[in-house]
Amino acid sequence: MLKRRQFITTTTASLAALSLPLSAQTGSKLTLWGPPVTPSVLLAIAARDGKAKDIRPFAVQIWRSPDQLRAGLLNGDIAASIVPSYVAANLYNQGRKVKLFNIMSEGLNYIAAPATDGKPLVTSLAELATHSVVIPFKNDMPDLLLQILYKKAGLEFANIHYTATPPEALVMFLSGKVDCAMLPEPLLSLAQIKGKEKGREIVRALDVQQLWGEAFGIAPRVPIAGLLFTDDFIRDNQEFITALNDDLSAAVTWSKENPQETAALAAEYLPFPKKALAAAIPHSRFAAIPAASIDSELLNFYTELHALNAKITGGKVPDAGLFYR
Repeated sequence: MLKRRQFITTTTASLAALSLPLSAQTGSKLTLWGPPVTPSVLLAIAARDGKAKDIRPFAVQIWRSPDQLRAGLLNGDIAASIVPSYVAANLYNQGRKVKLFNIMSEGLNYIAAPATDGKPLVTSLAELATHSVVIPFKNDMPDLLLQILYKKAGLEFANIHYTATPPEALVMFLSGKVDCAMLPEPLLSLAQIKGKEKGREIVRALDVQQLWGEAFGIAPRVPIAGLLFTDDFIRDNQEFITALNDDLSAAVTWSKENPQETAALAAEYLPFPKKALAAAIPHSRFAAIPAASIDSELLNFYTELHALNAKITGGKVPDAGLFYR
């Protein structure tokens, strides 16, 4: 079993290796980027099986942190990437020439908690507010969602701990230094596996997507991430983008029908064991929904983010010009 320092070092090194610059890894190939979480496997499926690759071959690379993503988008190294949906709004409102193409996950965040004989430590948001919680990356999507949910419920957002990396959050939770953790997949599935190795039962105590739906009286989903293109990328790759749209829809269907094969492919890109990925995929809510088709839902989502912190969305709620049409 990996010790704390070994676990953090190994995982961080794996993420860094997956995030080498284009010139170091892919030569002259087009590159589509994704986050170190499960929806990126949809890009990998499309790169392997889809028709867009016949129009223009492309590689899939993984960015290791929100800061690396933002830097790449701002300096031009990244022109096409799955991003947290608020990043698209922020860049657009800064005057950057970008479009949000689609939504690729309807939510993959959960509250991890210990359980005794199958009974979770917490069973409601109100109970969670009485316990300590660790969240990776302050002011990233998991943190923002939980802040909004606490605010909507009239709960004090207190006893929250942040870490600079996801592995550190996992270690902090499993070591018992905090009671619960707000984790995206596949981190939560990995927490369950690591907890079992330690003789601890870890469960998905709260489904954040369900909480969001209940709080706002809508379907239990959160449009957390989607594929963003720069306007220059769109101009130069119209035929490719049309084919990619179909490829991603097919990838969602294939992933649901072939979860083990999907996990095996994901393990080639993400620094997680296949066992954790296989457990995570059914809870990752894969999608390939054109952003323009749910523009009202997205604008309402941005309104909530803006009300929490105007800086998150770049100072205002974006208009519908953000969405690819």
